[in-house]
Amino acid sequence: MNTEREKVEAMLIENRLNELKDTVKTLETVETTLDSLRETKWALVSELKELGHDFTTTCEGMDVVLSAPPSMRF
Repeated sequence: MNTEREKVEAMLIENRLNELKDTVKTLETVETTLDSLRETKWALVSELKELGHDFTTTCEGMDVVLSAPPSMRF
């Protein structure tokens, strides 16, 4: 026989598991979007570099330089 407390705990567990499942789905979507945005960012940086843009001349550009992978040279 389940006590009232056990029923409440079971409902709370089920609620939290559903919330966790929803959170994981949201994170997966955000991570996919973030990966896509990063790919776009680095494609644009590469294109701008090829066009002769000097990223070291602005604060915003230095953010790009500092966040670049080691294989990217400026």
